[in-house]
Amino acid sequence: MPNPKGREFLDWLDSEAEAFSSATTLEHYLNSSGQKDDLALTPIFDKHVELFARPTVDRLLKTKTNDERYPNLREFVVDGYLEQAAKELTEQIAARETSDIVEWDGEQIPYRSVSLRVMNEPDAKRRHELDERRVAVTSTQNTLRQERWTAIYHQTSDLGFENYVRLCDKLGDLCLERLRGTIELFLFDTEKVYRNRLELALRDMGVNPAYAERSDLARLFRQPKFDEAFPHEKMLAALDATLRGLGIDADGQANVHTDAEERPTKSPRAFCAPVQIPGDIYLVISPHGGHDDYRALFHEAGHAQHFAHVRSEMPFAFRGLGDNSVTEGFAFVLEHLLYNESWLQHYLGMEDAAEYLALARLHKLYFLRRYCAKLLYELQLHNTGDIAAMSKRYADLLTAHVGVRHSPEDYLSDLDDGFYCARYLRAWIFDAQVRAWFERSWGEAWFLEPEAGAALRELWSHGQCYRAEALLQRIGQPELDMTPLAAELV
Repeated sequence: MPNPKGREFLDWLDSEAEAFSSATTLEHYLNSSGQKDDLALTPIFDKHVELFARPTVDRLLKTKTNDERYPNLREFVVDGYLEQAAKELTEQIAARETSDIVEWDGEQIPYRSVSLRVMNEPDAKRRHELDERRVAVTSTQNTLRQERWTAIYHQTSDLGFENYVRLCDKLGDLCLERLRGTIELFLFDTEKVYRNRLELALRDMGVNPAYAERSDLARLFRQPKFDEAFPHEKMLAALDATLRGLGIDADGQANVHTDAEERPTKSPRAFCAPVQIPGDIYLVISPHGGHDDYRALFHEAGHAQHFAHVRSEMPFAFRGLGDNSVTEGFAFVLEHLLYNESWLQHYLGMEDAAEYLALARLHKLYFLRRYCAKLLYELQLHNTGDIAAMSKRYADLLTAHVGVRHSPEDYLSDLDDGFYCARYLRAWIFDAQVRAWFERSWGEAWFLEPEAGAALRELWSHGQCYRAEALLQRIGQPELDMTPLAAELV
């Protein structure tokens, strides 16, 4: 390993981190977009072996410096060190998710495509049966997931951390216990209104709330009756027009590539792949129609535009690393235009949006409660470290707070590294505060105001140089405050 001193060590880390991140992001893009069957991470780790070598990690953990890049680089290298220990298992899991199939009506459905079929299945009995078959396949993959987390836990302990919670909390500065208190209060305050709205919505679609399952919510929020208001053929045009209103010529953006092609093994989960920031950004969607498709597109477009507008002269530690609550928050800013009555009328011609907006608010409340439950589950899972024993706890917590039955077998497939659920929760709070500022400054139709677009591009330009709290302070807002978010929903 090169042995540069002080700042030069961080310079080397920054350069290596960018090269590694670019290569792995491209690999994930090719696999998840259905263009490549395997996920070949091992050759990339081998090429950058010194970046995640134990001497590098130990030196970084012991480094004392005021360099502002340091926290971001430290978190990135430690995360990479943990992932390196599990990379073969990560590859095997991806291979299974790509190649596994679900037998249904004499058809072999690719595992990753089942969720789209579930949400488009109108018959509850068939919907439940199809999802049960997905769950059965998920269960056969869980041994690999258990082995992967065992490897990560072992490396966490070997680095001297009490457990995975302490590692993520310290390196990510997530303030998990304070966030836990915030979300427990939110769950309590929204319980009654959420239950009432959910039961009414389920009964309206012919489902007894007492027997509702997770697959029923997929169908509930799919709501094909709104498809006519959200036509597939106008989706990208609506995005382009919205961006033009903000002063962005999407057609002239050579650095942003939209991948909307249909492929059998393409992930149904829309995503943004920033291969080079800001020079080479992929916006990937798997179109299936309706308002949820619009929301997915606008969310990932929020990521894409954020990364595409980052100042290229900044170090990678600020362009591609840091507090991901920021980029998720900007993704929600664009996504939540789909909850804006003025936007719906201006771009989609929706004169009476009351019924749709009621559903949209329920959907958002559902997602928030779901991620609150996920955080409570992950805190217990990663504190105990007893992976095999937590499947029932996952099902109990999600069922209790979301209001429909969840399968224990999903307890590891519904799990992201690094407490990403906490970053999502922080992002929702950040987003609500940013939008409240935009609406106070330029009105509900802020998306048509050139000054608002310029302000948004200025915020984007900082990448993730600032944490969510610091970025809010730059626009005169208090640190993360859940009040505006709660006010939108209750």
